Amino acid sequence: MSLILAFALSSALAQADAPGPLPQSQPESDLVFPDELVLVPLDVEQAAAGAEDAASAEIPEGLNPVEEALYRAQIAWVSEDWPIAEQYAEVAALGGDLTAAVMAGLIARDGRSSGTPDLAEAASWFQRAAAENQPLALYELGRIALQGDGAYGLGSPRTWFSRAARAGHIDAMVELALILKNSPIPQEHASARTWAERAAQQGSAEGMYQFAQLLDLGTGGEQDLVGARQWYEQAADNQHGEAALQAAIMWAEGQGGEASDAEALRYMRISAESGYAPAQGQLGLMLYQGRGVEIDQALASYWFEQGARGGDAESAFLFAFVLARGEGRVQNFEDAFYWSLRARNNVLGEPVANPSRDQLEAGLRGVLTPQTVAAIEARVLAGE
Repeated sequence: MSLILAFALSSALAQADAPGPLPQSQPESDLVFPDELVLVPLDVEQAAAGAEDAASAEIPEGLNPVEEALYRAQIAWVSEDWPIAEQYAEVAALGGDLTAAVMAGLIARDGRSSGTPDLAEAASWFQRAAAENQPLALYELGRIALQGDGAYGLGSPRTWFSRAARAGHIDAMVELALILKNSPIPQEHASARTWAERAAQQGSAEGMYQFAQLLDLGTGGEQDLVGARQWYEQAADNQHGEAALQAAIMWAEGQGGEASDAEALRYMRISAESGYAPAQGQLGLMLYQGRGVEIDQALASYWFEQGARGGDAESAFLFAFVLARGEGRVQNFEDAFYWSLRARNNVLGEPVANPSRDQLEAGLRGVLTPQTVAAIEARVLAGE
């Protein structure tokens, strides 16, 4: 059986079309306040380090009651004392402070104080700041509106993202570009390019990727493969996994410039090391075939397994293939059969047409006992 280096460009592009969902949990990485608010100046951080708690912290002279409440809320935020941060943020927000209103909204959104996210409460605080066109508040209202629950009364997320984008929020520019890109009105596709380019020019890796896609596909204007490759590369240099995969594809196939297996391998490695499962299998395939590097079956097998465990169907097939042949791994027909079954469907559970996989599965059924086949099928069916 011969393996052909074939990249699933269309499927990789389709996976990035939808905006990301609003977080409903409280991950550790989300506990840093957004940079655009400049919430905690250095002097407040120093005060927080020396204060036993927000309530007893020494307050600078000359602050009015609203400013004092915000100051204490900031100290509590740094200390991750969420009930106290919420208490003082709400006081300052009721006094008209926009930063405090966004603080209160974020605390409610993530359930940091109560333990239970409350989007209705979050929306009410964000709306106070949004009335004054506070960019982050506008953006967060757009994200809540994406939930599609009319109970929040926020209307279309496009309205909020448009206002936030015009107020300078970079992530909102990307979200607006996505909405316009997917609009049934062709004339809006050109605006999608404009907003994606603005986000890209301001350093957004996702903006770079989306702008590159629009150039690559000729959406909203003329196709520009040279520009697309350049923007894929810039996004890849900012550790964007999907963009790195597309840059690798273009270098491998000579799209938008010269072809180079070495450059394709470099960008494929960036994508694979970012954890992007489709690229992990493709990196393994390049190593298996010696594209841009000496053949390394052991390392190829490693990357096939990483992609397979990440849910990529093609990676699962390739891992099954090398297990069946004993290339880079000890030959194991049972494990090969297991991964050949896992390769039937993509990460969304949709069937994947792959005649080579079907042939491999049939061959493995012929060497395994019916009892072993049934046991492995039961494991796959149970999601093990």
